Amino acid sequence: MPRDLSPSVIDAARPRSAHGHLAGDLALVAETMALYRLDQAQIDTLARGLEAGDAGTAQALERLGLALPAPRPALPDPTRPIRALTLTVSQTCNLACVYCYAGGGSFGGPDKRMGWDVARQAIDALIAETPPGGSVRIAFMGGEPMASRALIRRAVQHALHRAATRAVSVGFSMTTNGTLVTEADAEFLAQHRFAVTVSLDGDRAANDRLRPTKTKAGSFDRVGEGVTRLAARSDRIALSARVTATPDNLDLEATMAALGALGFASVGVSPMLTSPTGQGALRGDDFTTLLDAMIRCGEAWLAAVLSGGSHPFANLATALSELHRGQPRSHACGAARDYLAVDAEGSYSACHRFVNDPLGRMGTLGAIDHDARRAFLIERAVERQGPCASCWARRLCGGGCHHEVLHAGRPACDYVRGWLHFAMTAYSRLIAAHPAWFDGPG
Repeated sequence: MPRDLSPSVIDAARPRSAHGHLAGDLALVAETMALYRLDQAQIDTLARGLEAGDAGTAQALERLGLALPAPRPALPDPTRPIRALTLTVSQTCNLACVYCYAGGGSFGGPDKRMGWDVARQAIDALIAETPPGGSVRIAFMGGEPMASRALIRRAVQHALHRAATRAVSVGFSMTTNGTLVTEADAEFLAQHRFAVTVSLDGDRAANDRLRPTKTKAGSFDRVGEGVTRLAARSDRIALSARVTATPDNLDLEATMAALGALGFASVGVSPMLTSPTGQGALRGDDFTTLLDAMIRCGEAWLAAVLSGGSHPFANLATALSELHRGQPRSHACGAARDYLAVDAEGSYSACHRFVNDPLGRMGTLGAIDHDARRAFLIERAVERQGPCASCWARRLCGGGCHHEVLHAGRPACDYVRGWLHFAMTAYSRLIAAHPAWFDGPG
């Protein structure tokens, strides 16, 4: 794969019309996210329409029998009942990641740990508002959540008990740096079938540069010990890795090899757009370098799947599943809609990234601010975002991460469109050669 591919992909992905996009032989109708395979004559028709802008695209789509749908109206109340909750059980951390969005784990304040009363009240409120037969998910995050392992164990047992009294099912997840995971911890997580995401940023050299301990020692080997314990129970733990892409770790092929060797079958990459210190954020040409690396990993994943094998790179699998599902988005995620976070003192926020951030405050225990939720979602809807109005990818990306957009704007739009353009071409190849992949395992 040539290393200068991204400029041509970015050019192919630039917004030509708000109504649609063409990637290889696939046409996307932007407002509905519907995909259509075209023959060469149809490709030529749509390509000419796209070069003529919105009016030309609308006419081309009509000639192809793909009449434009009416724009989706913004919902007057986009909130839904809360069914997912993050407990920020430990606002402290044993690592000193140079870019940490949580400001070293404490979110810009003093180190704190959640008390039992806060955890209990948050869990009780979540389950009490869930009808019998429903389901909820509880995530444990930090800082480093394993610094509060006793609270996590008590919270899990309490949640299971409370859920059973209302015939509610409950699932659990955790995001951890992995350095504190003992055999007993791994067995507890397996017993309760946790989804565990381990934060790692590459091979030993890259990870130790970006994720040192507070004494400046490397963390890779300690993480590896924890991962070994978790991977040994992969039949009961959904184990994945999360890589934060910064200017200092963009060799993603080496990252996939290193983390695959540790035992990860799923590795997701997230670009770093903003940090409290400004360190580690991607800028300018970093995005073309990242896009090249993402495409190379995507091609490796696709080749592995088409040959009957596997590859740990998760981003393309996620993008392909979203394209196949075809559900247009008004928001990038469920933050404030059906998901909230609770900090150590019992304050709600739109998601775990908004802890201690007034832009995402959503009330306190016993008093979720539903008006704030509603106002936040209405304001953040992609329909209200001016830069998104002319972008064909708006219903795919949903306008971007709320926290990142509010604090850093949208520096990554060319990258995002380039990645989605590539994903569309990969979708065309995969569904033609191996359509059963979209049916899922089994």
